[in-house]
Amino acid sequence: MTDARRAILTTLTILAVVAVMVRPASGQLLKSRDEIKELNGVGFTENLGRYAPLDAEFTNAEGETVQLSKYFDGTKPVVLALVYYECPVVCPVVLEKLTGCINELDYIAGEDYRVVVVSFDHTETTSHALGSKTGFVAAYNRSDDPKIMSGFNFHTGDAVNIRKLADSVGYEFKQLPNGEFSHPVGLMVLSPEGKVTRYFFGFEYPANEMKLSLLDATEGKIAKSLGDRFMHFCYRYDPNAGAYTMQAMQLMKIGALLVMFVLFGAIGLMLLKEQIRKRRGNSPGGGSNDMDSNNRANHPSGAHAGHVS
Repeated sequence: MTDARRAILTTLTILAVVAVMVRPASGQLLKSRDEIKELNGVGFTENLGRYAPLDAEFTNAEGETVQLSKYFDGTKPVVLALVYYECPVVCPVVLEKLTGCINELDYIAGEDYRVVVVSFDHTETTSHALGSKTGFVAAYNRSDDPKIMSGFNFHTGDAVNIRKLADSVGYEFKQLPNGEFSHPVGLMVLSPEGKVTRYFFGFEYPANEMKLSLLDATEGKIAKSLGDRFMHFCYRYDPNAGAYTMQAMQLMKIGALLVMFVLFGAIGLMLLKEQIRKRRGNSPGGGSNDMDSNNRANHPSGAHAGHVS
């Protein structure tokens, strides 16, 4: 097989591998914002690009008063869930589905990202938050890792700070006459600086979608592998489709770079082989042996040049 043909086959193989690596993220269709509002009577206002109020204060599951800024240190993205702990059906399912999602994720809570949960019912107490956190952590498949304790943060708060947070991220809710709440179903992803970068509507949070959302929130900074970087480069979120879709132009750019890399590598290899052949030909044990033999024949041993008297 020639070097050129080998280079072409190698390039095609690499492109096929890239396509397989990024393909699973496509085709994940989630519920739209309007569908959620139609089901619940309230919904999300997509405040993409808006910042959460980092000065808002809440009480964590350990009874400590903390500012929201504690969770936005410029390094880790945040998955934000607004729930109420005594919700009879919906909120427990949201947290259960979130657990299932992050259990499939190869990123580690506390190390690569954080989960922040805040109750929008200002009458709930620290014991509610602690009970919900305990169950959530126990269901996480890396619960034996001490780092994850900083990754899960459950809170309660007063009406003013709750409303401040909910309005900033576009989360609507209202209390019903029976004491329960009407509220939308979904999650939000925020950047390490507190900017809203993505919404998940409904109960489905595919791990691939979540991974891409976390990568987007950090502009790819938490990527752990070449495959992650390919995914972040090749996929963009399409709000109309409600999913990440492959960008053909981005894939073509990668393909062109790979073709150039492989072809230049093949050319370099051929040039190197040619240089090696030339060096062998000029080496003492190479083609120079014939010249040495001719010299010895023309100048026999013992002959002396000069005047004979």
